[in-house]
Amino acid sequence: MSEFSFSNVALRAFAAATPSNVIKFDTNERRVAKFVKQMGIEQVHLSTNEQTPLDLGYVALNQALANAGWEPKDLDLVIFDTQCADFLGGVGDSSLLHHYLNLREDCAVFDLTVGCSAFPYSLTVACSMLQGSVSLKRVAVLNGDLQWSIFKNSQEIQNITQHLFGECTGAILLEKVEPETTSVINTRLFADGHGYKHLFIAPTGRDAWHMNTSNFILPDGGKVNHIPVNGNIFFSYMNGMAIHEFSTCKVVDCIKKQYGEAIYDYDYYVFHQANMQIIKAITDRLELDPNKVLISLDKYGNTAAASALTTICHTLHDLKQPAHIFNASFGVGLSWGFSEFVIEPGTVNAIIPTDHHFTEHCLKPLSDQPGQP
Repeated sequence: MSEFSFSNVALRAFAAATPSNVIKFDTNERRVAKFVKQMGIEQVHLSTNEQTPLDLGYVALNQALANAGWEPKDLDLVIFDTQCADFLGGVGDSSLLHHYLNLREDCAVFDLTVGCSAFPYSLTVACSMLQGSVSLKRVAVLNGDLQWSIFKNSQEIQNITQHLFGECTGAILLEKVEPETTSVINTRLFADGHGYKHLFIAPTGRDAWHMNTSNFILPDGGKVNHIPVNGNIFFSYMNGMAIHEFSTCKVVDCIKKQYGEAIYDYDYYVFHQANMQIIKAITDRLELDPNKVLISLDKYGNTAAASALTTICHTLHDLKQPAHIFNASFGVGLSWGFSEFVIEPGTVNAIIPTDHHFTEHCLKPLSDQPGQP
């Protein structure tokens, strides 16, 4: 089993940023009211000016650095977990952050693409590198995805009456310290690769030559008709029934097996904000106090990789005393993971709405260039 324990890593700051644009659902419409009741989502933040996890992550990371009293030059490593990097290959969002923050040349950077299980996986990687390295001292981890690119334009985003997914990017700062000066961080990671067929983004490089049709037979035998939007051939696929069963049965059974009665020892529970039905089912099956289960879904929707950090920053930014947290994140892969850690007062920042948007590295149509027709 992939079980980890870190006694010499301190969590110094948590921060998150979201697009300023808010879409509130009109519950006067019967169909929308039903969606809100079932999914538990009242509104989402979606960008209408082409913000990406990089833009939001830059704002979140700067806030976290300010909170911790660090400078960008203090960072020794940056890990960015996103399925939606600005460049699909080669240049990761961590590299672009290195550029925009003017980090040291000996500050290492790399991206992960774990998806909704991002928090426990990226936390484990960061802590492992801190614990195992003789030189790493301070690390930044970012989690975030985007949704706007699947729509035709910003007006379509505003016109749609209900959204399951929202956008946010979170950042967390970690520092190597003496073991007796901090609480222990524990993580456990799991995967069931057989479930890949139930949740994925297509097409991948493997399918590049098959895109001369809009009709597909999916790996699980289902069929889909996909019409590319503005040349965007990518689409998301989810087998809702299979994912619900995975989340509420397999993940819950794993928690029971791994933790037993100890699952009741925590101050708060941070579950992946898939939808309210799934969160409620997990809470009920584990017989947890609903008042201890933290929720960000109602105001931000399912923020995918950023789900855990969105929830922490939304609910614990005014924490008055140390809080022992249990986190369970699960999703694409299929993968899932658990983490246990203590959050200290003053380390969590409230979520920052922002319109920040980098344009320097964007590809521009030739007609937009100065002196071009």
